Amino acid sequence: MKKILFLLLFIVLNPSVNCYAIEEVELEREKLNLDYLSDVYYGKIENIDKVSPILRLFSEKGYEFENSPINSVKLYFLYDSQFSFTSMNHYSTHFRHDFTTIEPMISIKFNEGRSEIMFDYNLARNLEGYSNSFTEKISEFYISHKITEQQTILIGQGGRLPNSFDGSRGTMEREMVLKSQLGRTFGEVRSVGLRNIANYKYIEYDIGLYDSTRYMKDFGNGFDFTGHIMLKPFSNIKEKAGNLKIGTSYSIGKNNISYNTYSLFLGYDYNRLHFHTEYASADGYNGIFESKDNADGFYFLISYDITPKVSILGRYDYFTPNRKFLNSYCQEYTAGITYKLFKNMKIMLNYVNRNYSNRHDSNMILFATRFII
Repeated sequence: MKKILFLLLFIVLNPSVNCYAIEEVELEREKLNLDYLSDVYYGKIENIDKVSPILRLFSEKGYEFENSPINSVKLYFLYDSQFSFTSMNHYSTHFRHDFTTIEPMISIKFNEGRSEIMFDYNLARNLEGYSNSFTEKISEFYISHKITEQQTILIGQGGRLPNSFDGSRGTMEREMVLKSQLGRTFGEVRSVGLRNIANYKYIEYDIGLYDSTRYMKDFGNGFDFTGHIMLKPFSNIKEKAGNLKIGTSYSIGKNNISYNTYSLFLGYDYNRLHFHTEYASADGYNGIFESKDNADGFYFLISYDITPKVSILGRYDYFTPNRKFLNSYCQEYTAGITYKLFKNMKIMLNYVNRNYSNRHDSNMILFATRFII
């Protein structure tokens, strides 16, 4: 299956393969396999100049230039497709298919690779309450500069805001098909601003000042400060003791309403075992939509890598959308399995049992395919 996928990818990205085979590169049958494509991607081909320029654009380092102000140009393509089947305790059933991400991206590096212009555009974005105009489908549009090996300054709209650990995680980073309830409610947002990102041996942080609108919807309603700090106390002994992370995030601002949210995070990875937990609380919040409600929630997630390609997962997730109503909460129990077809592609199967305090419970089966090239 993997060889077929790579072969199709090779044909799409290398339309001149016949010409190269006849004239210069002698693409033998054995080269149309995982090893060859992997070598191209990681720049291990001795005669890289003979490889199709289109294919080189998608390689790890992109198409590199010599004696030019531009060091490299790299293309990416991110894809996420989800199928869901929901049963509301025999009252109704619902089947749905969504293309949540169809996202071409381009990265241009210059200044000896220390500066970068990035543009991502999600053709499939369809947010409730938004017009989903051209600008609202832009995921990233920024210029960044590496001050040091550990410090980067970013101007524009970058990755998801770090107003919770789970809410800020990218499509390929997530273990489950769906984020936790606190991640979906408080996080999963992008804004235009000035951002400082740092990653040191024992600490990492991401702090920024933003316009409070999300996805370029309506500028000028106010400002937003969002940041997180993560401590890594086991960095010097993580090979023996595992990798421990302890962090917190905070977001405050005004977007029609005033809001502030904070979260506390604990994560531990040891060999094949992974554990994450997070608590978040909001006195008003500014996620995909804004709300004056006081809300909070937490989750526990544990996963185990049966093999390097197969993982099993479980998560308990509790969320109170409005603390003024004591009997208003939702609990989710999720079990899942993930199979990595190769490094940048995975398929995911999740079962979710959702218990509500004030409505019918539901059961959901989710299947997702995700890849980035």
